[in-house]
Amino acid sequence: MTTANQPVALPKTHTRKRIEGHPADSSWLDRLSVFTSAAFIIGLFVDGWAHNTIPELETFFTPWHAVLYGGFFSVAILMAVTQYRSVGKGYAWAKAMPRGYTLSLVGVVLFFIGAGGDMLWHETFGIEQDLEALFSPTHLLLATGAFLFITGPLRAAWQRVGLRGWRDLFPAILSTTLVFTLFTFFTQYANVFANASILTMPEPYGNSRYFTEVTSVAYIFIPAALMMAALLLLIRRWQLPFGTATVMFGINAFLMYLLRIEFNDDYLLVVIGALVGGLFTDVLIARLRPSVTRHNALRLFTFLAPFVYFLVVLAAIALSNERGLWWEIHTWLGVPFIAGAIGLGLSFLVVPPPIPAET
Repeated sequence: MTTANQPVALPKTHTRKRIEGHPADSSWLDRLSVFTSAAFIIGLFVDGWAHNTIPELETFFTPWHAVLYGGFFSVAILMAVTQYRSVGKGYAWAKAMPRGYTLSLVGVVLFFIGAGGDMLWHETFGIEQDLEALFSPTHLLLATGAFLFITGPLRAAWQRVGLRGWRDLFPAILSTTLVFTLFTFFTQYANVFANASILTMPEPYGNSRYFTEVTSVAYIFIPAALMMAALLLLIRRWQLPFGTATVMFGINAFLMYLLRIEFNDDYLLVVIGALVGGLFTDVLIARLRPSVTRHNALRLFTFLAPFVYFLVVLAAIALSNERGLWWEIHTWLGVPFIAGAIGLGLSFLVVPPPIPAET
């Protein structure tokens, strides 16, 4: 019982102190993110194989989509749990993800929106087949979301210092490999590993020869630009451990080969060719040590790596079939040379010549 002169005790309120900045970097999140992203990419290629080889697909609800979306939900759950736990600890909602992962969460949201749109698109316009599946607006929105969450470990590593060797750089290297593979998936119509049989078919003639030859050289040029862009991004930031190129090129070639495995089962040798080319690239990295400060080494590396890589791949394709390549020697020697020129050209974007000071 209180008297008129006694103050009334007010209930205590408990407010959680807001934590400034982002949560600490997490190697566990890096590894879980890259492994769940790899599960998504595997699902993407399983679904891509189905679109390429099963023309009677007529519904959104397929086992191939289940594999694809299963991989995505593993990413989504990881990002959602990370966000929820950090907010619960007191971090601001907009800064609850460790550095580099905020855009990964945005990517998950975009993918959710694209998934809903994709289901409506399929039910309205039907299931896309072959090339048309790569240009569907909802598929491109899904690809945008995927790009954002796949590159989370790369963005996180980019902001840190002192990383070296496979133990530190594995998530960044695999993240780059996966996004490189995402781009080659969406350009599979111009990829030598997905279309190796085109180069060993009976020699075309007449008007079709020119058209076929023009399109087939793109099987080298577009992958050359993508692979060197991915590799140069890593070289721009780190001294890469031995085996980086072998892992990147081997994983990419194997997945691209599987996309149309029903059509080119005899061309597994091209994957071995990619591994050999990747190993040669790793030797070049170890011997030349290309970097932003070693300009001449960088220029030489960026020419030799794609030149030798695609020369070896073309040799592997030729050995996979009794007919060999229908390309003449002028083409199968010249095309890898242009691939080397593409790599060299990209090096000038990464490390341009110095601009003289105005006098």
